[in-house]
Amino acid sequence: MGSKVSASGLQWVHLPEADGQPGLVLEWPVDGQPAIDAAVQRVERWFDEERKANLWVALFVGRSEHEGEFRRIAYEAAFLWRLQQRLAMTAPG
Repeated sequence: MGSKVSASGLQWVHLPEADGQPGLVLEWPVDGQPAIDAAVQRVERWFDEERKANLWVALFVGRSEHEGEFRRIAYEAAFLWRLQQRLAMTAPG
């Protein structure tokens, strides 16, 4: 899903719903959708790995592939949001 410009001139970025947990839509100062999509895909790969790599390495390496601070923050936010979705799904209660 591509970004669209909001009335305030910012970009709309979308973090998809997953694991029965809601998604998230944010206004972002730059087109961060590619970074968000990459983060979600990276976390999904980590979930599927039989032998888990270090999670902090996946975050750090993926983050470093994006230029500009706002895109890196978008990557981090999406990465952590996707993890939160999975944790919320598996949490008791």
